[in-house]
Amino acid sequence: MWSLHWIDGRVGMHPVPCVGRFGDDGVGRFFADDSWEGRAIRVRFLWSAITPTSCRWEQAFSYDGEETWETNWIMDFTRVS
Repeated sequence: MWSLHWIDGRVGMHPVPCVGRFGDDGVGRFFADDSWEGRAIRVRFLWSAITPTSCRWEQAFSYDGEETWETNWIMDFTRVS
């Protein structure tokens, strides 16, 4: 079990960590209850496509108890030598 803490340069550390783990498929799934613009949401972070030199991170929000997800941020990371 891992806890991911988000730090925003505008407001500092976000008070709610995303908690989860990496599955047998190598994908990390992390969740938190939070709010966005005054509305209750469920947050999901996915870490996938992990290699020694790259990975993908995705953020998604659910407004309906994880029935549907709106992916709103994707980052592909590449390690430089």
